[in-house]
Amino acid sequence: MRIKSVLLTMLLLAIPFLSFAEDANQLRKEIMMDQKRLIVMDNMELTEAEGQAFWPVYEKHQEELFQVNQRGAKLILAYAAAYQTLTDEQAVKLIDEYYDIQDERLTVMKKMANDVGKVLPGKKAFRYLQIESKLSAIGRYELAKAIPLAQ
Repeated sequence: MRIKSVLLTMLLLAIPFLSFAEDANQLRKEIMMDQKRLIVMDNMELTEAEGQAFWPVYEKHQEELFQVNQRGAKLILAYAAAYQTLTDEQAVKLIDEYYDIQDERLTVMKKMANDVGKVLPGKKAFRYLQIESKLSAIGRYELAKAIPLAQ
């Protein structure tokens, strides 16, 4: 009975820290999204009317991309957890999940291209997709440098 009381007390004491961790993650997400938005803003040269049409579309799709990127982060964590003892079966599951994530990202990007193309002239829509692609490539490169090859 005493062990249950101690565990319950520890859980109750940990709740504020868990909440703080979620707040910290939300803050990191907001900072990252704000930095990305500034890069897009600096490079798009939108008129006021274009901006009013573009930014709601941008925000909608950024949340979708964030969710896809979260899946990618979970995949990396799964690999990191199994890295030392990775089996062939685990490797095949990681490969399948990787390509599922890539398919989902491509679906989001196609929807985004279509929606941005409806609110911006062709060249500006293309420019935005170039910016998005370059930022993604930079992120993938940085991750690739840090992730060791399977043994």
